[in-house]
Amino acid sequence: MTRKEKRELKKDKSLVCALYNIIDKYLPRLFIMFDNLTDDRQQGKITYSMKAICVTRLFALLCGLTSMNSMTNKFNNDNSINNLSKIINEELSDLPHYDTINDVFDDLNIDELRKIQKYIVYALIRSKMFDKFRYNGKFQILVDGTGLITFNYKHCDHCIVKQHKDGTKTYEHNVLEAKLVFDSFVISLDSEFIENPDPSVINLKKQDCEMNAFKRMAPRIKKNFPKLKFIITADALYASGPFIKLCLDNNWDYIFRLKSDKLKTVNQDFDGIISIDKGSNLDNYYLVNDYKFNKYVFNIVRYIEKAPPNEKDKIFTYITNIPIDDTNIKEIVLLGRRRWKIENQGFNNQKNIYFDITHMCSLNYNAMKAHYFFFQFAHTIRQLLDLGSKVAQFLQGKIKEISFTIINELISNPINLVESKNFQLRFDTLII
Repeated sequence: MTRKEKRELKKDKSLVCALYNIIDKYLPRLFIMFDNLTDDRQQGKITYSMKAICVTRLFALLCGLTSMNSMTNKFNNDNSINNLSKIINEELSDLPHYDTINDVFDDLNIDELRKIQKYIVYALIRSKMFDKFRYNGKFQILVDGTGLITFNYKHCDHCIVKQHKDGTKTYEHNVLEAKLVFDSFVISLDSEFIENPDPSVINLKKQDCEMNAFKRMAPRIKKNFPKLKFIITADALYASGPFIKLCLDNNWDYIFRLKSDKLKTVNQDFDGIISIDKGSNLDNYYLVNDYKFNKYVFNIVRYIEKAPPNEKDKIFTYITNIPIDDTNIKEIVLLGRRRWKIENQGFNNQKNIYFDITHMCSLNYNAMKAHYFFFQFAHTIRQLLDLGSKVAQFLQGKIKEISFTIINELISNPINLVESKNFQLRFDTLII
């Protein structure tokens, strides 16, 4: 695309309108679900609808504005008020202050936000635009935990306490994420907070952990998506009998990373077998099928990525219940290696590029959770824009520039929202 073509596209097309059309076409019930969230405010003192509060927060995040203060300051002009009025189809004389939003988020029902999360996933899957990224009819789910906020004091009874070698303690709020992955596109399918539910827990070994969080998450995923087939992909922490059983009981395939310090006997057996027969005719690939581990049978695959001289080779080893031979061994390794995308396209982008999910938006624990879900909603919608909309193609890869363009449109000029029935997202550039 030439520079002139980029200028013309930018002049004739609005990123705000593109966002509106994405929501209107692919997530048509989103604003309705916002408006139907349980509202515990005193009815006679309500100034803003739930939709106005939620959409204001959502569009601030779509602009890359993480902090509540910057949201209020940036949006505080007539153009943004009028433009957001058009978007929600309500007349607003002002936008809700961040204190007002936080007061509402303090009491939001987290289970209702989970239903919105589920709706977004279902709506996008039913659009069929990601069907090309299935493997044997199955979607891949990446599972991993990440830290959100750390204190040097006890923030609340739900904090995870971390004891350090120097005797100091930190108090953390962490989350376990299950994300659908379509090449570089990652969507939050389910979120489970790692938290101490019982304030009487003092023994550090009895605290909540990522493993327990996944045990709580898995039944919810099965309940919410009973007919969908998944490939659960996770790091070596999950390479154990209980999690193999959990996947098999739910009729899910799995690919777990295998490291030398995990399942040591399995590693020793694998190394011994491939020293005699590498199991694959392809260079740098090694395979053992039908390995028996306790009462389970799985396949073990390894790929060695050769490094330049004076550098170490990279070794990737996985266990999986998916049948493997030389016709699909490269695809299986690729699926296994895709786990890092939850770190990069997922957590890293959310922490350092789109917004900052580690920012303390509220001291209230329930509001912290609510803000986190809105981060996930905004991230999915922004990816739809950034990766699938032709309007954003000329800024492809420049996430912060797209954010700047969106907010500049909102605060600088009246927008003319046009509902395009022919509006369509395309992900032809993504490759499995």
